[in-house]
Order: sequence, then C-alpha cells, then structure tokens
Amino acid sequence: MAVFENKFVYQSILWRHVRAWWHYIDDIFMIWDGSLTALDDFHKSLNGVYPELQFTLVHSTVQIQFLDTLVYKDGDRLKTDIFVKETDRNSLLLYDSNHPRKMIDSLPWSQLLRVRRIVSDENTVSKRLDEMCTKFVMRGYPEKNVSDLKKRALSTSRENARSNIVAL
Repeated sequence: MAVFENKFVYQSILWRHVRAWWHYIDDIFMIWDGSLTALDDFHKSLNGVYPELQFTLVHSTVQIQFLDTLVYKDGDRLKTDIFVKETDRNSLLLYDSNHPRKMIDSLPWSQLLRVRRIVSDENTVSKRLDEMCTKFVMRGYPEKNVSDLKKRALSTSRENARSNIVAL
C-alpha cells in the first residue's frame, strides 16, 4: 500500500484537496475540502489503477464513523465520540472466565481509558463512561471496582489518557 500511495495517491492532481489522511490496516479516514465531483473523480482514479484493488467511498458533511470512533461537526469544529454498532451485543470478557486474573482485572480500566481518549466533548464523557461501566457490570464485574475505576477515569485528563502516561 505504501508504494500504491506514493505512486497514485500523493501524486494525484486531486491530492491538493486532502487535508488529512490516516489509515489503519485497510481503513482510510480523510478530510476533503474539494467538491463532491472532485471527490468522486479521486475515488474513480484510485479504483482505476488495479481492478483487484477497489476502494469503498463513504462520505458525509455532518458525521462519519471510523473504526470505533464517530467523528462529527459541531459548528466549525470536529469532535469525536465512541461509535458502537447497532449489532453490538456486549461481548466483553466475562468476569468469571478462565483467563489470567490480571488480564480480567485490567480490562475495565483499559476500556474506560479508551472512552476517555476518544470522547472529545467533556459533557458526554460521563455518559459514555456510565455506559461502559454498565456493560462490565452486566458481564459480572464487581460494581464497586468498576465504579472506582470510573471515578479515576473521570479524574484523568483526556490529554493524559491519550499520551498513555496513566497506569492501573
């Protein structure tokens, strides 16, 4: 993909409309400032290089999902929130599963930190942490432990959560 990007993406005349380009394995998130017609042309040009390599285009001027993140416009700013598929059935590891205790005990903290990292609107953080705590309690995790971790996550700044300087 690096060779493809260097040869066909970055060299495209339409690349000038790309304000951001991030990818994770086979998912790409980009911010485009050109017209929808130019976006369609860019998409077609990439899909025209190799028939066996085809890109799917999903776009919106309001909000879009990328992996486990929902990116949305709030005025002239971009904000982020947790994205949960409608088909989510809370498949978090059961508390009484036969896995190493340290791993089981670290899961709520890692997931609460994930919420803290992703959710950019401070007014939404507590709600999303509550939702995550409920998922863990439903899977048998002790409510007191989960509640204590929620308080700790709330007292952790988003910047610290994002820089991975927070330990369990």
